[in-house]
Amino acid sequence: MKALGFIETKGLTGNIEATDALMKAANVEYLGSNTGIGSGLTTVVVTGDVGAVKAAVAAAEAASAKVGEFFCSNVIPHPHPDLEHVLPFGGPAPSKSKLKPGHPVPLTQALGMVETFGLVADIAAADAMLKAAQVSLVGMSQIGAGMVTTFVQGDVGAVRAAVEAGKKEALAIGGKLLGGHVIPKPHSVVGEAMPDLR
Repeated sequence: MKALGFIETKGLTGNIEATDALMKAANVEYLGSNTGIGSGLTTVVVTGDVGAVKAAVAAAEAASAKVGEFFCSNVIPHPHPDLEHVLPFGGPAPSKSKLKPGHPVPLTQALGMVETFGLVADIAAADAMLKAAQVSLVGMSQIGAGMVTTFVQGDVGAVRAAVEAGKKEALAIGGKLLGGHVIPKPHSVVGEAMPDLR
């Protein structure tokens, strides 16, 4: 997977301006945008060579701040392969790929979660969690009001390390961390109570 670049704005005007700037600043490929996060947050995602993505994101930050409210940005030079499953336009998360909507999430190990305000910070956290320890991606949920949560599972020690890495990365890119938590041995009902995940 090539480098990924993200721009998150409050409001659609900044999003449109950011998209225009991203595409004009460097040789990057538009992957999509998400305007359904809530609280007026919108996200644009591009891919390409690391240098091109960095240049495009820097240009889009400046452009979006001129006409709207810039919220957050990030460049992931070498994304974890499973990250594509939680992008706003990606396929289903691996653990849900064979499950129909409404079926419980199979939780057989410790469950870890990182919750942020905004999609960019949560995708950065997801990438960091997957790289920090031997955990598997359960999925991501956007519950509205800008709140996004990523779930992983694995042995307790690995999940704890992953959650700490995810929290740290969400803050490192300037995102707003709402929380992180580990349930060492989730009750079977927890899988049934979880929202549909992507």
